[in-house]
Amino acid sequence: MKGQRVNRAEITDVFVFAKGDSAVYVDPLDGDFKAGDHVRIIREGIEAAEAVIFPRDGSMSAAEKIGRRPHALVKGFACAVGDIIEAD
Repeated sequence: MKGQRVNRAEITDVFVFAKGDSAVYVDPLDGDFKAGDHVRIIREGIEAAEAVIFPRDGSMSAAEKIGRRPHALVKGFACAVGDIIEAD
């Protein structure tokens, strides 16, 4: 859809679990993510994977409102520092 806002965040810290899921801290760049959002992981400018995100406080903006650093569980992909999370 033309003019649609893309939600974006950059991963700043990551812990990868044995099954390949990731716990990530993020720097929100634009928009917001909510629990269960389907996202694209962009690595070095290329879409590396599709996954599902579950922010710790229900959304990235909720974490910021209570003064907590935004972090989330990314199901289905081993993220890396510098990856970009995107969703429409």
